[in-house]
Amino acid sequence: MSTRPLYRGWHMVGAVLVALMLCGTTTIVATFGIVTAHLTRSLGWTQGAMATALSLFLLATTLAVPVVGIAVDRFGSRRTAMAGIVAFAALLAVAGGTITSLRGLMIFYTLFGAVGAFTNPIVYIKALSTWFDRHRGFALGLAVAGQGVGGAILPMAVEYVSEAFGWRYAFYALAAALMLFVLPLVALFVRDDPAEAAVPFADAADPAHIDHSMAQSGLTVAQALRTRAFWIIIAVFLLFGMTSYALTANFVALMLERGAGTLPQIAMLSSLAGVAMIAGRLVFGWLLDRFPVPIVGAGGVLCAAAALAILLRVDTIGIAAVTMSVLMGIAMGAETDLLSILVGRYFGQRAISRIYAWHNVSFLLGAAMGPPLFATLRGRFASADIPILTLIALVILSAALLLMLKRPVVG
Repeated sequence: MSTRPLYRGWHMVGAVLVALMLCGTTTIVATFGIVTAHLTRSLGWTQGAMATALSLFLLATTLAVPVVGIAVDRFGSRRTAMAGIVAFAALLAVAGGTITSLRGLMIFYTLFGAVGAFTNPIVYIKALSTWFDRHRGFALGLAVAGQGVGGAILPMAVEYVSEAFGWRYAFYALAAALMLFVLPLVALFVRDDPAEAAVPFADAADPAHIDHSMAQSGLTVAQALRTRAFWIIIAVFLLFGMTSYALTANFVALMLERGAGTLPQIAMLSSLAGVAMIAGRLVFGWLLDRFPVPIVGAGGVLCAAAALAILLRVDTIGIAAVTMSVLMGIAMGAETDLLSILVGRYFGQRAISRIYAWHNVSFLLGAAMGPPLFATLRGRFASADIPILTLIALVILSAALLLMLKRPVVG
């Protein structure tokens, strides 16, 4: 009895999964709380001052995203990703040896944002969407789960290296991992079209019935801008970014302020959220292939509201803290899947990289706004309750906006 060989598209999914474990956003955001805690110890800088570095990182990423979309459409996923990986690794290595001042930290985190954008999921969305049709949601979810794997591994890994050898060596280790593991996998397996690898497009029950013009179907950027769905999705992802990064940037400091646990214990919670993010991406990728996208998306988003509600009363490492971390990870996994699926379903493949770039910019603008918003509210009130309740209200608003989306007309 003969067995059907594994479709080559899944090899690329595996390579992208590994690449996204160490993409710019995952590397910088997942390790930010740990790195800044060590910088506070060794250089005496305040958490508030260093929080500005994350906003600069996100703003730089935001500005770079449209350029990344153009680069992918012109040069392809593989070449764009390889150039980004080499440049980002070199920047990490240089930063590890030269950061000695707060100004230097700001400069390097700004550069991390601009260069790291060329290693983020947007680089791979076009290639993955071209290789997959009816399994697109699951394929994208599995590939982008790499960010969850990175989010699970990197906090504890960076904490271990920083404690054992110093925080500078954590930067060196990240740069080495990019060059030794990520770059070869992308070079070997990432291709923009099955035809490049002489592979028939077989992601369907009957390949003879596949529309081979899929890559050219859908809306142009100008047409997408005139749709109601485009602007609803813009608003949704602005809110996603704002709420997710407001918590990410302040979580470690908030837990330390409450005396909820030691730094390694809090790093463990961050890693647990990363593990849950993986599960969230896989489960929601599967659900998005089978059920209405707005309903599934709203369900995933509301997990964040539940997590934030629990955070209101978490003051120790226990069942409540673990539940909160799991729910937040699931929500982040659902949100990331949702962006790529919404763009493909509502606007098609013709200009997917450039349309995705618009929505990614919206997400990143919200992400840049979130940390200072939380810090401002935190400074005006005696506790973190009002800032957290504000985030809950914004999460619920984003879920309501999702439910306003009508049935997609393309994709």
